[in-house]
Amino acid sequence: MRSSLVAALLLSGSAFAGESRYASAAAAACTELKTELAQGAKEQGLAINEEEIGTLTSEFATVVATNIAGYEKVPATDYAKGVDAAFVYIDSPEAGIPAGHYRVNVRAKPEDIKVGKYKAIASLIDKDGKEVAQRATVIETFPSAVKSARYGSPMSVGIQQQTVNDWNLTRFRKTIIVVIVHSWGVTVIDLFGTDYSSYYGF
Repeated sequence: MRSSLVAALLLSGSAFAGESRYASAAAAACTELKTELAQGAKEQGLAINEEEIGTLTSEFATVVATNIAGYEKVPATDYAKGVDAAFVYIDSPEAGIPAGHYRVNVRAKPEDIKVGKYKAIASLIDKDGKEVAQRATVIETFPSAVKSARYGSPMSVGIQQQTVNDWNLTRFRKTIIVVIVHSWGVTVIDLFGTDYSSYYGF
């Protein structure tokens, strides 16, 4: 089974570390970012999936992300009350929030939850438990569990930078999304607040 969201968006988190001509330096930087994310989660008392930490560094942003441990076992119906889905580090002026580590809680309206694609909202919560931002999110729930999320792995987390046009097609802006894939579905969280509903066919 191949999800339309996976086909369109999924990038391996590890890919960003190995594509530079300065591979060893890039790999060292990625390792440091992953270590800092794990330490930040520990300080907040959160268990995370350290094996699937994704990193992205560019001229305008540094993002590190992974899913909360056990997220792949949460039924879609729990989105109605909110689910801790991811833990991220964001450092970008364009994100509109202070640089730091955030717990990402995803929720959807009960009437929207279904097999297929639907809208949700992700709350970015800081170390003090304060919600600092809400971000547009898209979820795809599969009709049944697939054998593996990606190439034999039960869970995959990717980060992707995109350039999108605004509603009147007169300008472009950059955004970064976090893609979480597991056996029961896909969650796509836009960290810069872009609504991707039309892109996904809503």
